[in-house]
Amino acid sequence: MEEGNIGRDRIVNEHLVDEDYFCTICCCLLWKPCACSKCHHDFCQNCLHTWLENPNNNGKRCPLCRQPFEEEPCSSQIYSTLDHLNIYCRNSKFGCKQILHYNSLELHETVDCEYPSERCSECDQLILISKRDEHYEIPELCTPRPVKCTSCQTYIEKVLFKDHFLKCFENRIAAMFKKTFETNNVQTITHDEQVARPIWLQTFHNGLNTLNFLKEQQQFSPIPTNMIGLDAVRQAREQQCGFFYYIFVMLRFILANSSKAPVFIFALSVAGLVRLAYLIFSVHRILIRQTDAHIDRGCCFIMLFSYILINGILLLFRFVPDSLIIFLFALVIFLVGCADRTVPMELFEFHPGFQMTKINIVFYFCVLLIMKTVLLFCRFYYSCIPTYVTAGGVAWINFFLAYHTKHPRQNNTPSPIVQTTTTT
Repeated sequence: MEEGNIGRDRIVNEHLVDEDYFCTICCCLLWKPCACSKCHHDFCQNCLHTWLENPNNNGKRCPLCRQPFEEEPCSSQIYSTLDHLNIYCRNSKFGCKQILHYNSLELHETVDCEYPSERCSECDQLILISKRDEHYEIPELCTPRPVKCTSCQTYIEKVLFKDHFLKCFENRIAAMFKKTFETNNVQTITHDEQVARPIWLQTFHNGLNTLNFLKEQQQFSPIPTNMIGLDAVRQAREQQCGFFYYIFVMLRFILANSSKAPVFIFALSVAGLVRLAYLIFSVHRILIRQTDAHIDRGCCFIMLFSYILINGILLLFRFVPDSLIIFLFALVIFLVGCADRTVPMELFEFHPGFQMTKINIVFYFCVLLIMKTVLLFCRFYYSCIPTYVTAGGVAWINFFLAYHTKHPRQNNTPSPIVQTTTTT
């Protein structure tokens, strides 16, 4: 059921409610209400969550008192009055004559009503599900709402929004990178020394700003796109579907947009590599913390980890050819990247770096060539250096990291009490 949208015209016993029972955000009857613990004003639960998640608001503050929002239950009087209201079904204009209590309304409108309806995502009109196709096929029946561009803060007709947003997006990206290269030569004073700002760090921050920009736009309206199957990906993310089903949806999405498949494979493989590196780093940190907490157990873990790592790689090189290692590694990082639900898929259509399919193919093959070179170097290393030397070196490196990254323990020894005597 759509949250809110219960106007005064749908309330039979309207005289029971005054303005306090209407949400100040949507101006409709409170639906699943919650209150602010500071000013005690009531809001619809969905309206309030949408307000708090809006990045344009300065922190999670109450819409009225502007104080940091802390939720509290509404007063019992609010719930009691709402329970006594009689409300027309939202499908009354389609023929439904039912009048229901406030608490029975949602079940009736979503399950029991003889005239099942839904709200159109394009024009926000309530339409019968049986006439959904007719509504979308006839332009006169469905007039898309203007979409707000978060870059220039203007409302644009939906048919023109894609070109407008692409232009604003390119201008914003160009401005960020221009600022990066202009400030690369600027030096900041740090501890009385001249230190140049690293350009790679600024580029990384630009990438994060780009992702935040797309997520900010998605909160107002789904970004129009020509990619096939993107709605299925969005729906799978919203429904928090399982790991394997989500990968299946992503593979279908990539196959449906075969012209961009090389871009998807390269970008998702990079995302999967980052995720895998973060996982390995997290496991290593846990190992180091074990050494910090329990020196004997930590030492055993480090020696066991070093032995398994070195000998496992040696066995892998003995029985598995390089081509199969590269294929399996590329497949794993690609599937891990497909399982990442945080990447805005619209980025592949709007970012100019993902429009150059041939360059992405060249990059991917360069990465495969680098992997082959690394494997050849590892095989040469293992043929020259004994295994126990490498295992010992890895163990000593981990001991060094454990010693230099351990957290300083707090001294819990109570301070001595100085006794003073007074003389009379």
